[in-house]
Amino acid sequence: MDHELLELVSSLVCILRNGDVTFLNQAGAKVLGLNSPDDAIGTAFVDYVEADYRFLVEAGWDLLAEEDFLPLKLHRTDEFLFEAEIRVRRVPSPNEMFLVEARDISKFVKSAEALREREERLQGILASVAEGIITVNEQGQIESANPAVDRMFGYGPGKLIRQNLGVLMGDALRDHHADMFKAYLGGGGKFMGRSVESLGRRADGSLFPLEISVSELRHGKNRLFTGILRDISERKENEERIKRLAHHDSLTGLPNRNLLNDRISHALARVRRHGGRMAVLYVDLDKFKPINDTLGHEAGDAVLREVAQRLSTCIRSSDTVSRVGGDEFVVVVEEIARPGEAAMVARKIIASLTRPVLYLEHACQIGASIGIAIFPDDGISMEEVCKAADVAMYRVKHSGRNAFCFYSDSTPQDEIDYDGLTP
Repeated sequence: MDHELLELVSSLVCILRNGDVTFLNQAGAKVLGLNSPDDAIGTAFVDYVEADYRFLVEAGWDLLAEEDFLPLKLHRTDEFLFEAEIRVRRVPSPNEMFLVEARDISKFVKSAEALREREERLQGILASVAEGIITVNEQGQIESANPAVDRMFGYGPGKLIRQNLGVLMGDALRDHHADMFKAYLGGGGKFMGRSVESLGRRADGSLFPLEISVSELRHGKNRLFTGILRDISERKENEERIKRLAHHDSLTGLPNRNLLNDRISHALARVRRHGGRMAVLYVDLDKFKPINDTLGHEAGDAVLREVAQRLSTCIRSSDTVSRVGGDEFVVVVEEIARPGEAAMVARKIIASLTRPVLYLEHACQIGASIGIAIFPDDGISMEEVCKAADVAMYRVKHSGRNAFCFYSDSTPQDEIDYDGLTP
């Protein structure tokens, strides 16, 4: 941007990056009572805005960029207040940059008509913003609330006025926010302007995640507090979705290898503390590749989803089934008294997979080769136990498939009544 052209403008012109002044013309320095434009570099533009109007800036420069000229009050470095109107425009840049033009309009707002228009404009902005804006007095009573607050909390227009701020908060956090409000009253500057996450309570009693930031206003001898409220339900849902994608298989919804390793580590720690055994079962599907080759990957995906559901019915709620590869699954059976309990799970899995998986008009027949390793019998670390289960699974693969085998055994088991392991 050509700064020389901006110097020709008779009104204040500045460029902001993230709310801080990076350029101010000579006219602007004069308007603000500065000795030099350099005195403003690096300062926050909001510092020149009179306190009663700062909530407009705090609502976001993007919002102001959608408006034409907006009236407010600015103050010089000598604290002299003057009426001004500003216009904000976004500067094309990868950074958060805005061009702000401010004009001294003190002479034009002396009439009642100018004051009335300013109030209407301010109310229009408050009514149009997506964030909720409320003002609260020192007694904790709501004195004003814009329409966004009414929509957010499900109250009719004006219904919140003179109610205590606590009506907007969840019961469990009401005392906590009461303590925070006392800190505000006591001059808790460290809390001012900070965004705090909480739970909002709608008129129907339902709760939703809420973000609150508070600033203080002086109204004569009294103090008011302006709160900006944001419903962050969508943001929280997105965060939870990202978290789930990081720990779960996108096709089956089962825990992925990352979450599996974490759960195995915790399970091993519990066994080490309390004693007992834990089993790891490596489950590799039989006859799965022909399904993909003949019917396509959509059929294969349908089979994998059905297998995931069937495996989940074969375990307890305290156990874990995970998909770790294309047609490979791992089952963690916690707190077993004897190896026979793991054998029972393996038999359940093999039995559950004997029923064909229906895909369109096709009956897809599969099976499972299962290797079982027991902690601490077959290994004293997660790596050793998992490796042992993998070795046992490959024994089954090489011995006819659709059976299970313990790492400590040399012969896979299928329909044999393994009495010695039955609990």
